[in-house]
Amino acid sequence: MKCRILSKAFVYEQDRWFPTCHASTVCRLREGGYLCASFAGRFGGGIPESDMESYIYLARSADGVTFSDPHLIRTEHKAHWNPVLDAVRDGYVLYFKSCFPQNAMHNWKTYVCRSADGERWDEPAELVPGDISGGRGPTKNPVLHWNGMLIAGRSLEGSSWTVENDVSFDNGKTWHTVQPLDYKYDEVMAQSYRLHSLNGLIQPTLWADGDGVHMFMRSTWGAVYRSDSTDGLNWCPAYRTDIPNNNSGVCAAYRDGLLALCFNPVVSTTPTQSMRSPLVMDFSSDGGKTFGDRIVLEDEPADFSYPTVIADDEGFTVSYTWKRKNIALVRIAVG
Repeated sequence: MKCRILSKAFVYEQDRWFPTCHASTVCRLREGGYLCASFAGRFGGGIPESDMESYIYLARSADGVTFSDPHLIRTEHKAHWNPVLDAVRDGYVLYFKSCFPQNAMHNWKTYVCRSADGERWDEPAELVPGDISGGRGPTKNPVLHWNGMLIAGRSLEGSSWTVENDVSFDNGKTWHTVQPLDYKYDEVMAQSYRLHSLNGLIQPTLWADGDGVHMFMRSTWGAVYRSDSTDGLNWCPAYRTDIPNNNSGVCAAYRDGLLALCFNPVVSTTPTQSMRSPLVMDFSSDGGKTFGDRIVLEDEPADFSYPTVIADDEGFTVSYTWKRKNIALVRIAVG
């Protein structure tokens, strides 16, 4: 099945709104067009320091090429990260992380705001009031709607990294945590533990097909890891794939028997990321067992990372960090 790039655009007007941005999210508008958001502001290395600021900026496009001036969304806190957009029955939902007084990840709280039309947004509120677990709900990538459930992949990012899912049976009003994912132990993990490195899996990306529900995960162990489930609640131990990973985000989306995966095809087994380039889209017709028909999105020696992929009417749309200076949105046709 032939895939080709239809268009590439930048979400923000260059150098107008903020010095740097990262961690985009995208969703399709019901009438056509897109919503796209990221965190942006003054921060270094992707993690805001205590005296720096980052907020959520959200822009709208009717055609995926020209975007509106961004809408600022913020809490009373200074540090905001990792937005996730989702289209639901009665409109759109935006999740994001924020924390106070310290910017350590274990102090993350998840906030949510809603919109009926994608233009006017409610004030943000805590997703799970009083939560102190490090942030409930989705860490990144689209929320999976499947068999009456919403499944939100979640990261626990303390001294070691762990993946679990939050699920909702009432369209996101309340959330329930599924037990943390177990690992299928391998020698790469063993060596990392012997070296006392920061270790683990984070930022799961989920999809569903005729065999159930699946996830790929970013790792510090040089490869993408995978887990599978038949019911969305009980997951097999995460196991190593042959897809390279350099401790950088990955994202998958499924459409009509075709799985699209966006990632940096670079191997690194250290917690410090290697160069996040190139950035590619690979495609699989056998549920992610094998991939081919690669599209290279970026290949300069720069930061192209943290993609979000969604399926749409024409094929797939991906947004990603472009040199930490902008967010790129690429539309890909299938067939």
